[in-house]
Amino acid sequence: MGAGSGLRRLGGAALAASPEQWRSRTLRWLLIYLVLTGLTVTTRYLTRDVRPTLRTTEAREVALLAERDRLQIEVQRLTTYGRVQNWAQQNGMVPFAEADKVGRDLGTPATAAPLPSPEQRLKVNTEWN
Repeated sequence: MGAGSGLRRLGGAALAASPEQWRSRTLRWLLIYLVLTGLTVTTRYLTRDVRPTLRTTEAREVALLAERDRLQIEVQRLTTYGRVQNWAQQNGMVPFAEADKVGRDLGTPATAAPLPSPEQRLKVNTEWN
């Protein structure tokens, strides 16, 4: 059926459908409207906790970012050269320059593979098509 099948042209647009057809169309559109309204309300009901959860998550993210920034500053403060050096001395560590140096025999170094003889040169053949 075409888009204008319900209308008959007689000088002007006249209604060509019977009252029963209009009633069925009205009921069909009303049913469609009710189904879409039901789907919308159901979807809203099922997702009612999304917005509060999102707000809570955003607040938690802000708090975690602030804590991260605070901890980064704390790490930078605690790992300054002077603090690390004081900690090392308090725990009995000695600076390398002041430590006793002890030599140790590491064994003989491994010998390198022998170099190829000069007769074994690389040969390249170029072929032109």
